[in-house]
Amino acid sequence: MPLLEWKDEYLLGMEALDYEHQDLFDCLNQVYEQCSRKADYDTVAGCLGRLHTRLAAHFALEEKTMREMKNPHYAAHKAEHDRFLDEVTGAVAVFGEEFDHEDVDKLAHGVQQWIVRHITTFDRQLVERGR
Repeated sequence: MPLLEWKDEYLLGMEALDYEHQDLFDCLNQVYEQCSRKADYDTVAGCLGRLHTRLAAHFALEEKTMREMKNPHYAAHKAEHDRFLDEVTGAVAVFGEEFDHEDVDKLAHGVQQWIVRHITTFDRQLVERGR
């Protein structure tokens, strides 16, 4: 069973962002699945690296979209992205030093909570202000 199930309530109506959100769900579910299976370090590290890369790319697209829309909440939204990406970067770095499936599981659950909260608050505000 995946950690994070996609629901239509997460749709923003912006095709590129919706696609990337679904991709993030997939990446996170892969991390969780490999961790649950107690996969080897290289497998889990590969999934974490992909998740980190996809988060960074998604945040860049979202920030570009906000700038184009001249969104007045750009600075706060970007600060939220920066803070979270720094947190994930730190967790991935520690993972490289100390391989522990429990820590990866905790990270996956933290990312899950953050993604859902972010989509339903910050990102929802983005599209509501853009209309």
